[in-house]
Amino acid sequence: MKILQVNKYFYPDIGGVETVVNQYAQALKDYHTVKVLCVHKEFCLNTVEENINGIEVIRCSSFGTFMSMPISLSFFYYFFKYYRKFDAFHFHEPFPLASILSLFLNEKNKIIVTWHSDIIKQKSLKRFVEYFQSFLCKKASIITTTSPNLLDFSAVLKQYSNKVRILPLGIDFDFENKEYPLGEYILCLGRLSYYKGIDILLDAFLKTETDKELLIIGDGDKRIVELILATQRSTSKKIKFINRFVNENEKQSFLQNSLFFVFPSIAASEAFGIIQLEAMSYGKPIINTNLPTGVPYVSLDNVTGITVEPSNILELTEAIDKLSFDKELVIQMGINARERVATHFSNSQIMAELLDIYDNL
Repeated sequence: MKILQVNKYFYPDIGGVETVVNQYAQALKDYHTVKVLCVHKEFCLNTVEENINGIEVIRCSSFGTFMSMPISLSFFYYFFKYYRKFDAFHFHEPFPLASILSLFLNEKNKIIVTWHSDIIKQKSLKRFVEYFQSFLCKKASIITTTSPNLLDFSAVLKQYSNKVRILPLGIDFDFENKEYPLGEYILCLGRLSYYKGIDILLDAFLKTETDKELLIIGDGDKRIVELILATQRSTSKKIKFINRFVNENEKQSFLQNSLFFVFPSIAASEAFGIIQLEAMSYGKPIINTNLPTGVPYVSLDNVTGITVEPSNILELTEAIDKLSFDKELVIQMGINARERVATHFSNSQIMAELLDIYDNL
């Protein structure tokens, strides 16, 4: 088939959804013709057609973003330019520009929708966009989402549950190496944004009894950066901050040499957390939060880590201390974590399921 994948952005733009779109395109290109339609992340008046790692990409001109949504008129031009040349359209939601296209599609089109998350922060935009999202899901041949939790949480998805198939995110998994060192530091790594719960983590860590170092790595919201730096200056607790995005090799090294990973997100904007899988693949327990999304589905409470209530400083403090002082628990949860990745989230397994979805179309 000729497949058009539609998303806001695409590699080399960094993000969880962008990683998934790239994974899907790479898996599909050996069996189908794949093109990606996306938009420039920053203001750019030129539309670029390029080939990235064997994937044809149309990166449309952009007037920038408004409420986290790219603004592009050429996006519509290029969609309709190629509309009749493709057999299947794969939409990644939420992406309001693409949702609006539902008005022009018909149920004869082979439409796949991958539902990554609901719109959470932009409440004024949410109701408007959900009308088009619902219309798109109604016309879809099949809808995938990344966890059963997200299906239960999303008001739009619930309406079309008979079409929904759970297709988790996956990572490449090394089945050979089964032993990784017990590190000396507690790791929190990723984009610094409002829903990541970094302020909660800092408050909790200051109350712990552990003498382990907390290593925070990432960049993003400048207010969060300033908060971390201010906390560093005001405490004798060991907090190290690397204020930048690290490359892939650095990231894997930091994960491999950590003791356990903390993922303290506080809002449903955090829909899955693929970084949890990467830490788990190195045998690292996860402290995550009981969000109504896929976050606690990835790492299970008292099996592969500890799940605490979002924004609960006391519970997070106790969880950090528990894993800091119980070596045997860390080892056992780490073994469980690797096993869960191998059985539920191996990329080869997930991509085989994706290809099966396309075969059934």
